Amino acid sequence: MNRPSSIFSWLRVPLVLVLAAGLLLTGCQQEKTIKIGYVTEQTGVEAYIGQATVPALQDYIDEVNAAGGVGGYKLQLVAYDTRSEVTDAVSVTKRLIEQDRVTAVIGPSWSAAAIPMAEIADTNKVPIIATTASNVNVTVDEKGELNPFMFRVCFIDPYQGFALADYAYNELGKRKVAFLTDVASPYSVGIQRYFAEHFVELGGEVVAEEGYQTGDTEFRAQLAKVKDSGADVLVAPAYTYRDAGLIGQQMNALGLTITVMGADGWFVDDLLSMAGKELEGAYLTNGVSTDDPAFAPFNAAFEKKHNVKANIYTYYTLDAMYAIKYALDQAVQKVGSPDPVAVRDALENMKDVQVFTSKMTMEPDTHNPHNKPILIMTIKDSKWEIVKTFIPGQ
Repeated sequence: MNRPSSIFSWLRVPLVLVLAAGLLLTGCQQEKTIKIGYVTEQTGVEAYIGQATVPALQDYIDEVNAAGGVGGYKLQLVAYDTRSEVTDAVSVTKRLIEQDRVTAVIGPSWSAAAIPMAEIADTNKVPIIATTASNVNVTVDEKGELNPFMFRVCFIDPYQGFALADYAYNELGKRKVAFLTDVASPYSVGIQRYFAEHFVELGGEVVAEEGYQTGDTEFRAQLAKVKDSGADVLVAPAYTYRDAGLIGQQMNALGLTITVMGADGWFVDDLLSMAGKELEGAYLTNGVSTDDPAFAPFNAAFEKKHNVKANIYTYYTLDAMYAIKYALDQAVQKVGSPDPVAVRDALENMKDVQVFTSKMTMEPDTHNPHNKPILIMTIKDSKWEIVKTFIPGQ
């Protein structure tokens, strides 16, 4: 998406206002404040992810405060830009917790940053809720031990990989898969792994495994090998829609016409204008659709107010904020204050709590939302179309 200059400037205003508000509140002891941190991308290669989330969070916080806040406390958003860099995500997380003294943190949207942030959350006993970071090791480490202060509101990569493989084998009749994977992305690597495991289990065959590094723009050499492999489906679990678009364009240039499959990293409307024709008939997994009629009133009002379209990252960020609001209410009622440990306990024990997109139950042993549905979508006439709803375990 192209960022309007007015929005680009506006997104920097909350950071200044937050600091100014904090100074005013210091001298006015009548009003108590709960700070909510937000780790996001507002600049850099993934700026499109975060550009509509800060205003959405601020709108919701303004509504909560106008209604009286949380148990006499007013909410205050403290947002920092990571520039789409893992090192920045780690540093601003430490700043939010150690200097700003936030009660909880929302973000990040990608697994490579969320995994190191989990250790910071656990060390400082401040809960973090990742939005679309779907690698298993975000909330459970490589030894299988739970990260007690790390949560997420999205489904995990095994769900996506399993659902894609199941659909490819059983409903599309595919038998030979090739992969083109960002080997530097835990998200991409994870989806490849879980797709391959289930596809082979069903009777399919992996005939090519090609890789690239984050930021690469040339894929023709890998795609030529895919073409020679005899694959009838290419899985390209790109984290960014730009990778998917370039892959589609270069497949077209090479005359490679096999079915392409991806995951929720693709789901940005800009992909349709970039390579909708080249990716006609491609499939992807996603957690929610911006075309769902239930979101139409919100989408229209949001775009009118902020001159930017809401996207799935907006929705998931609001899911995290709704969950934090619920947990804050529970903590204040139970212990009389927004204690971060009490907030963590409330998040862990969420059951059928209404968040922005749906009702959510948190799995206490994984800190993942329980049985979150997956949409199987396709690109038809350069538009998104839902073809199936996949529910894990059913």
